[in-house]
This record gives sequence, C-alpha cells and structure tokens, in this order.
Amino acid sequence: MAQLQTVVDDLDRLFELASAAPDIAMSRHLPQVYAEAGVDWRRWATPEFAEKFNGLMIRGRPQVGQVFAACFPSAEVLEQWLALARPGDLLITHHPIDVRNGHPDGRWAEGFVPIGSRHLAAITGRGLSMYAVHAPMDTSREVGTAAAIVEALGGTVEGGFWPYGNGFAGLLCRVPPLSSTELIATARRIFKVDLVEVAGRQRPVIERIAVVGGIGDRVAEMAAAEDHGAQAWLTGEIHVRIEGDYGRRKYAGVRAFAAGTTMTLIGVSHAASEQLVLRTQLSRWFAERHSLTPHLLDEPQWWR
Repeated sequence: MAQLQTVVDDLDRLFELASAAPDIAMSRHLPQVYAEAGVDWRRWATPEFAEKFNGLMIRGRPQVGQVFAACFPSAEVLEQWLALARPGDLLITHHPIDVRNGHPDGRWAEGFVPIGSRHLAAITGRGLSMYAVHAPMDTSREVGTAAAIVEALGGTVEGGFWPYGNGFAGLLCRVPPLSSTELIATARRIFKVDLVEVAGRQRPVIERIAVVGGIGDRVAEMAAAEDHGAQAWLTGEIHVRIEGDYGRRKYAGVRAFAAGTTMTLIGVSHAASEQLVLRTQLSRWFAERHSLTPHLLDEPQWWR
C-alpha cells in the first residue's frame, strides 16, 4: 500500500506541475465537451485539477493498493479498470478525456469524448482516484511521450521542435541506419500494433527521425523537421480524421505535404504512440520510486 498524497506529490514534482501553466489543450477541450454533455465536471474534479487541468483529477481513498495506467480514459478502458479495481486504487492517464480520431480504413470520428456519468458515479462511489498529465508528459525528457519513443528506437536526441507548454512536443533524434521498410517493421514491434499508416517517400537509408507522440498532423512542424534534416516522421497519427470542416482541411493539408516530402511519414495510432511511455518510462519510475508496478490497460482497438 502507498499513501495517495505521497504518490501525487511525487508525480507533481516529476512533471513540474507547480510551475506549469494551465494545460494548453485540455483547458479548452475538457470544459467544452462536458458543457456539450450537460455535465458539471467541477463537481467531481479536485480544485487543483480545475485550475491546471493536470494532476490529481478525482480524489479517492487516502491509500493506494494498485496503480493502473492508460493513454485515454475511454469507455473500454474504464470498463477494464472497474472490473479489476479495489477501493483506493489509482488510474493514471495521459489524457483526462477520450479522443477518437478515426481509422486509416477511411472511418471518421467525433474527436473528444467526456467520461460518461455512469463511469464517473462508479469511480467516485468506490473511492477510486484518477490522475491525468497531458502537456507536461509530452515535453518531459525523463518520462515523456516523445522521449520514450527515442529511447525505444535506441536514438540520440539532437534537438527539440514543436514548442509546447514548458518545452517541445517533438524530438529530432539520430538512429543507427535503417531503411523505411525496416523502420515500419520496427514501429510495429515497438508499439505492438499490426496496422500502421504510411505516406511520403520510401527511403533506402534513414538516420534522423522526428518523433511526436499522439497527433502529428501539423504541416508546419513536419516542414520544420524536414528542414532540420529529418528523413522520417514517426508519430501517433499523420492524419486525424475528425468530422467537420476543420478536420477535412487538416486532412487535405497533410495529403498535399505527403505528396512532396522527402520524409517517410509513419503513424502508429494516437493511443499506441502514447501508451509506450506508460509501459516503459513511467513503469520504471514507479518501480524505482514506489516499488509499484503499474497495471497497463490497453485499448481493445488502437485505431478508433
């Protein structure tokens, strides 16, 4: 058993939440999706989370038995958690709400999705806790979504790009030479996915890779990475298929960029790309700091 507040304080220090500004994306999206659902999210959120949109989101019992971890608090993940959790258990997620960005087979999706009322009632009623950390985990070099990808590739960081929060969402790294075909196979192995989305140019030799966890469909950042010598772009999603005019414009922009780029563009799914840091760096951190091994909750379908 561990004290919840001890674990929370340690996580807050790891991700430097005391000096972090309110989360860039979640301070906008989370209130919006709950307002659209007619749910007063402040009734169950801690005051600290309501200010920063990172950190302890739901406070349960003071002692933690088991720690769970997942990229999104999707309905499917929450069902898995609630089937296993005992009062006081803690779920750590990268996102405080779900996001569904479509599928490479052509399916489009609704985007951000709030935690449903039934699941919220079960979580609060059973004394469970939830901790979410978004932008600070994207930019962390110790336990970070991009940093974990570089580590898994056996790469060396050469610099950051895509300014975000208190750092950079993307990292440019040097890796031992490999071909586009070999990099695609490596991505399938690292992220434990069968399906990857590939665009751009196939290259016989790749030595510099730009990596971004999650959504990587910003053309300006792709172009900047290419200008800095990146020969491949490895991310969660090179295309985000969110219904609506904005999503269609973004999709068309990436298609146009992919037609002329010299890089190989690889997407492994949003959730799988950011589950990696939980499976590797965060799990290692918990083992070293708290002698706990987080129980990973995978999405049943990585592409959604």
